[in-house]
Amino acid sequence: MKKQVIPVFSFLLLLFMGGALPCSSLKAQDFLVTIKRDTLNCKIGKMEGDFYPIEFKWDDELMQGTIHKDSILYYKRNMFRSMDDNRLRPWYPMVYLSLNLGGGHQFGPLRVGVTENNTPIKGTSSDRGVFHAGTDLVVYLSALTGYGIKYHYRRMLGGDIQQNYAGPMISLRFWDGQRRHHWVVQGSVGYGRMVHNNAMIKIGTRKPEPIKLTANTLAGDMGIGYNLKLSRKLSALFKLSATIAYPRFVRIFDYTRINPTGSDPAPDISGYCHNMNSVNLTVGLAIH
Repeated sequence: MKKQVIPVFSFLLLLFMGGALPCSSLKAQDFLVTIKRDTLNCKIGKMEGDFYPIEFKWDDELMQGTIHKDSILYYKRNMFRSMDDNRLRPWYPMVYLSLNLGGGHQFGPLRVGVTENNTPIKGTSSDRGVFHAGTDLVVYLSALTGYGIKYHYRRMLGGDIQQNYAGPMISLRFWDGQRRHHWVVQGSVGYGRMVHNNAMIKIGTRKPEPIKLTANTLAGDMGIGYNLKLSRKLSALFKLSATIAYPRFVRIFDYTRINPTGSDPAPDISGYCHNMNSVNLTVGLAIH
C-alpha cells in the first residue's frame, strides 16, 4: 500500500491557523496605580532588578520608561483592550484556536473493491472506522456568538480513502454559573473533497486493477462539545460532531492510463466516493 500523506494545502491551512494565535492579549493594556494614587494605562513588562519597564502613550506618542516596585500600589494586567482602546476587556476569551484528534464511524453505502465477476464488494463494519484530525479558529463578538473557520482531515481503509473539509462556521457558547467552563455548539457549510487512491475496477477481461478517484462537493459539519478550562490560556475540549456530504460527480483521475485509446467502455465505479457521512468523537486542546 502506498504511503499516504495529508495534501499540501491541508498542511498550509493548519500552519496558517496554528500561527494565528490570539492577538488580543498581546495588545492588551495594563492598569497601574502608584503609591501617590496616580493612575496610568500602560503595558507593564517583566521586572528587572527592582524596576518594571513600562510602555504608554502620551499625546499619541509611544513612551517608554521604568518604575520602581515600591512605587506601585496596585496593578492589573490586560485590563483594557489595547493602548488605543481604553474600553475594559470582556471577561470572556475573544479568540479560540483548537486542535483535536479522534475517530469516527462512516455511514451509508461503502464500496471497497470488485470481484473477478465484476461484482462490487461492500465494506464491512471494520472498514468504516475513521481517523479524524481537525482545527478551528473562532473570533467571538460576544460571550455567546463567534464566527470563524474550520478544517478537518479524515482517513479510512488505512489511507486509501482520504477526506478534507474546510469552511466558515458559527459557534455558540453556553457558560456555567462560574463563567469558567462552557458547552459549545458549532455549525458549518463548506467545501468537501474525497479521494479514493486504490479503488479496484475491472475492464473487460482484464484482471481487477486499482485506480484513483476524486470528488468535490458541498458539505456540512455540525458539532457539540464541552470546553473544560485548565488555565487562563488553555482548555481541554471534548467534541461529538457529524459530517454530511454527497458528491454528485466522481472523476477517474487516471482514466487516460487505464483506457489510453478511449475504445474501452467506462468502468463501473458506482458505490465509490458515494458520501462523506460520519459521526466523530474527538478530544483536543484550545488556546485562548
